Amino acid sequence: MDIKLFGIRHHGPGSSRSLIKGLNAFLPDVILVEGAPELDDLMSYVADKDLIPPVAALIYNPKDLKQAVYYPFTAFSPEWQSFLFAHKNNIPVVNMDLPQALCFGLHRVPEKLRLLEGNNEKGSIKSQEMAKDPLGFIARLAGYEDSERWWEVMFEQGTANVDIFDVITDMMSALREEVGAQGQAMNLLREAYMRKMLRKAVKNGYKRIAVVCGAWHCPALSNLKKYSVKVDNELVKGIPRIRTKSTWIAWTYERIATSSGYGAGVVSPAWYELLFENKEEATINWMARVSQLFKNEEIDTSSAHAIEAVRLAETLATLRGLQLPGIGELSEAVVTIFSGGYEAQLELISKKLIVGDKMGEVPASIPVIPLQEDIDVNIKKLKFSKYKSPDAKWLKASANRPRGGLDLRKEHDLKQSQFLHRLSLLDIDFGTEDKASGRELSTKNEYWKMQWKPDFSIQIIEAGMWGNTTEQAAVNWVVDKASKAEELTDLTNLLQKLIHADLPAALSKLVIKLRSLAALTQDINHLMNALPALVHINRYGDVRNTEINMVNELMHEMIPRICISLSTACTALDEPAERIMYNNILTSNRALSLLNDLNYLDFWTQTLLLIAGNEKTGGLIRGTCTRISLDNESLNVDDVAIMMQFALSSAVKTRVASEWIEGFLHGSGLLLIHNPVLWKIVDDWVSELKNEDFQELLPILRKTFSSFAEAERKKMLQIVKDGHMKTEAVFFAQTDPRRTEMILPVLKLIMKN
Repeated sequence: MDIKLFGIRHHGPGSSRSLIKGLNAFLPDVILVEGAPELDDLMSYVADKDLIPPVAALIYNPKDLKQAVYYPFTAFSPEWQSFLFAHKNNIPVVNMDLPQALCFGLHRVPEKLRLLEGNNEKGSIKSQEMAKDPLGFIARLAGYEDSERWWEVMFEQGTANVDIFDVITDMMSALREEVGAQGQAMNLLREAYMRKMLRKAVKNGYKRIAVVCGAWHCPALSNLKKYSVKVDNELVKGIPRIRTKSTWIAWTYERIATSSGYGAGVVSPAWYELLFENKEEATINWMARVSQLFKNEEIDTSSAHAIEAVRLAETLATLRGLQLPGIGELSEAVVTIFSGGYEAQLELISKKLIVGDKMGEVPASIPVIPLQEDIDVNIKKLKFSKYKSPDAKWLKASANRPRGGLDLRKEHDLKQSQFLHRLSLLDIDFGTEDKASGRELSTKNEYWKMQWKPDFSIQIIEAGMWGNTTEQAAVNWVVDKASKAEELTDLTNLLQKLIHADLPAALSKLVIKLRSLAALTQDINHLMNALPALVHINRYGDVRNTEINMVNELMHEMIPRICISLSTACTALDEPAERIMYNNILTSNRALSLLNDLNYLDFWTQTLLLIAGNEKTGGLIRGTCTRISLDNESLNVDDVAIMMQFALSSAVKTRVASEWIEGFLHGSGLLLIHNPVLWKIVDDWVSELKNEDFQELLPILRKTFSSFAEAERKKMLQIVKDGHMKTEAVFFAQTDPRRTEMILPVLKLIMKN
């Protein structure tokens, strides 16, 4: 019986080359790989031509999806090459690591965890430092900043060498002897199980056993006689086994990189791929890709740049005693030759050529849950397939329309929008809507940035509990959220999402819950918070061909309640409550203006006038209501001048007066600039303030005036410098009702579109 240990670096191209050579020389009759036994069910797919790395094995607890792990593989991962070698030579593979079925059950046996933690004895200060990062400690002794760079230079860049594995085992043995069991609690359990599987392979009669595992574990597997069978069995015994499921999913180089936070990641997956495929020409190929990338970005470059950069990178490697340039030497050469010493362009190549933007593929033959199947069908039907990549792209972008955009008047675009909104409800953000420049500016257009993420696989499995199709799952999700909602705003926001996703099956249930909650709501603020969403649905629902009669009925019940109760609700408020009411009045005013129902606008106007003249209401709210009444012409400038004189009179508390000014001037100072009478009233009030009052009110006044546009502030400053306001003739044009009626149909058509 012969056992050969191959201690590798996960995702190491040099390790893979040496491993392939070693396996061919050793010709094992079984290969034990450091992988969870759940991978055994996935081995039959490894040779499928449509399973293209990078991919990951997803192992999860179907009853608790928070318990899920990924086992990523690239084409240059030693474990992946072990699988391919075994398949090609018809050799059985045994995944020997601790099953995830047991890992998921560990939390149920805290005494087992305590036993493992008890083995974490502390050593010397030096050994404690080594225990935190053993390979990093060795790398620093050798003069390297991190273990990744040191390992790459020592083991990944060299010529494939079978003997290197014995050297690695000896080095790790010395390290582990110094470190002891510090920080190794979980590894003790895993290695006990690995030895158990290795003993089983021996018992099964295999004569030539290859063990492919992380280099750190080699000392724990090199001498089975050193470890007690009974102790190993006791360590593993008693852990509950959780039922698991597993599947292959597409993965990305971005998730393989250390920058993603992946513990076993590598700095440059894209560079490692070139090293594995053709080490001798890796530098040339990489620089050629840099040159092509710069050309695509219309950055001045030529073949001469690539040639000189290759020479510089190789020279730097020689000066530093390296067999090949690493990503550090390559980056320095790019900065010097291509970028003229500026590092800004490194950001351009980082994602494409250092980390890499590659995404794997998974064959359709691999079983998936029904929801995943429905999503895949819709992606194909709605022509989203080209956006299923790790790169963020604007949906329907073109040279003339770099941000693309959907036109909701077109049936296909509308279907695309509805599908993306349904996925968003399920927290699967395949598309992220650019709201700032989308629906707010145009009701018929939406702008989406598309990006597929590997994490969606587990999110789709999680969402599968709601239904087998995207529509069914989204409906059930909405109904569940509605049943648990306790605030009107939660329901109205949910209602908007439902409208966008076109889920009529959930509409009636949601509106019934909304109407019931609105009827029970006594707090006027809750009703006002809910109003803008309902008005938005009323105003723009027809763009999506959505039946919104039930929504309109609810809205028409709420508006009279708001108007009737608002005046009383605005009295006797403390400062925080007044500020909340102030914001709600502004948003409600915008909503009702958008609704443009003359009956409700008249009711609203009378309510605001009543509040503006009520001395029991705070100055901020009265000032706001006065300003809105002036803007909608229910008050004229003369009326406002009288109200302002009262509001800023000496009989009124200074702070209340300043709040009135803040509310009156919210959003714009043009009113003062173009009305000398109002300007003089405010100017006189400020001039007559006592020094101590002025100091107290300065922050409030500064906040009010700083919200004005820069041009407005400059104009006000000039008026103050001049010491007076230049009066200009103001012309009031009288409108001709007959001529106005002629253009109204055209204006309505324009506004609708």
